[in-house]
Amino acid sequence: MEAENVRLRAALHTVGHGEPVQGPVVLDAEPRVERALTAALWESQAALARSEERLSLASAASGFLAWWDWDIPGDRFYASDTFTRLAGVDLAATTDGAPSATYLDNIHPEDRGWVQARIAQGMADGGEFAEDYRLCPPGEAVRWVHARGRFTLDKDGRPERFSGVALDITERKATDLRKDALIALGDALRDIDDIEAIARSAAHIMAGALGAVRAGYGTVDPLRETVRMLPGWHAPGAMDLVGLYAFRDFGSFIDDLKRGEVVIIADCLTDDRALAGALLKLGIRMLVNVPILVRGRLTALVYVHYERPHPISDKEILFMRTVADRTQAALARVQAEDERRVLNSELSHRLKNTLTLVQSMASQTMRNAPDLDSARDALSLRLIALGKAHDILLAGRRDAADLAEVVRGSLGLHADGPERFRLEGPSLHIGPGAALSLALLLHELATNAVKYGALSNEQGRVDVEWTDDGTFLRLSWREIGGPVVKVPTRKGFGTRLIERGLAGGEVRTDFNESGLCCVLTTALSEIGATV
Repeated sequence: MEAENVRLRAALHTVGHGEPVQGPVVLDAEPRVERALTAALWESQAALARSEERLSLASAASGFLAWWDWDIPGDRFYASDTFTRLAGVDLAATTDGAPSATYLDNIHPEDRGWVQARIAQGMADGGEFAEDYRLCPPGEAVRWVHARGRFTLDKDGRPERFSGVALDITERKATDLRKDALIALGDALRDIDDIEAIARSAAHIMAGALGAVRAGYGTVDPLRETVRMLPGWHAPGAMDLVGLYAFRDFGSFIDDLKRGEVVIIADCLTDDRALAGALLKLGIRMLVNVPILVRGRLTALVYVHYERPHPISDKEILFMRTVADRTQAALARVQAEDERRVLNSELSHRLKNTLTLVQSMASQTMRNAPDLDSARDALSLRLIALGKAHDILLAGRRDAADLAEVVRGSLGLHADGPERFRLEGPSLHIGPGAALSLALLLHELATNAVKYGALSNEQGRVDVEWTDDGTFLRLSWREIGGPVVKVPTRKGFGTRLIERGLAGGEVRTDFNESGLCCVLTTALSEIGATV
């Protein structure tokens, strides 16, 4: 249409109309040819205006379709408002076109070189241009575009125009990046068995997909309100944040994390939850924290940081949640494997110790028993007591047992009435070896009480008390209401086991006529005691 306008203006000039017509012309007595040419020129200009208006409306209505037209000899770059905004160029400065560099300089530095080379090739050869590349609008997030255009050469082969359309494909590219990132994450986590390496790999992949300046994984202590940042990923020049940090030093958003809410600080300068000064010192203007809860308790988080305000979409939050879940699952797998190795080692150690103990019990019982039936009964009861102690260990912590549970479990076989035993003492955990020794020792004391002491009649009872002063454990066994006690004339396995005490501690036994009293004292450190 523009070419037709040029032709018609030239025709009018030829017939003597003068300067080219810029609008409708009213002629009273012009020759017929001039009237026809003037009408044709006006119609051509109107059609051109309508065509441009339709293109502009279509571009604006689409929201993502943009167009450009570059007059190469005059270096005037014309573009739709959509394309101008997409490139981050001032609309007011481009009303009458702008130098091409105004647009080309906003191409992403990593893409600018090859895009300019591709344009130079098109200027030399003509033909089509169809490429995906990134734009970096000043102060805004990076945008991806798919540009498709055509180069026009003049009759001498010189570049004349470069026109085309562009589509904003940022979301599509981001979706593809996230999909590829999750595939890469799965491949990476499958072969890693080190906690720090898992955290580092997840952080690197997440930052690449989200364009963050920093990303990582941290373990959280919700009571102390601290987070320990594991080795993550950060852009060159950005600060490494490995170490322990207190949430309250950076704002109040720990409250949101404890409730399981994703924290998005779009701009620390405007968000009341953030202490901007502390965050800016770490190079954080915008952050996202995705909490990881185990049985409703905050245990960890994944994070991304940006040096400037950055929009974050629901799809990106979902992506971060997926990364968090997969990272947590991989870490749980590694921790479970570590615990399994420790458990197998501990089980092997305990099994060897138990077999040694059973062998010693059997040997001592057979040696001191008056006959085979007595030996069988004594050994059976001792093995039951040993089994009870193991049950207590398995039901509680792997590395310790509650002393009160050990006492109750060991004496339960001998409690033929609700008032037979009175137990009193503080909560205290002891090591597995001490728990087994104490269970056997209490079993021997109870067995003797059944045979000769307070449990041999219906009125007797036993008081078992224990105390600790922070350094030593003192456990006393006192029999009350039984028959008159007689000092034994010989020592069997049970007596020697009692006299051996706990972990080399002191044992004091008094055969009072009113009832046996046995006091065991040992260092807390010797029995692996913890409160």
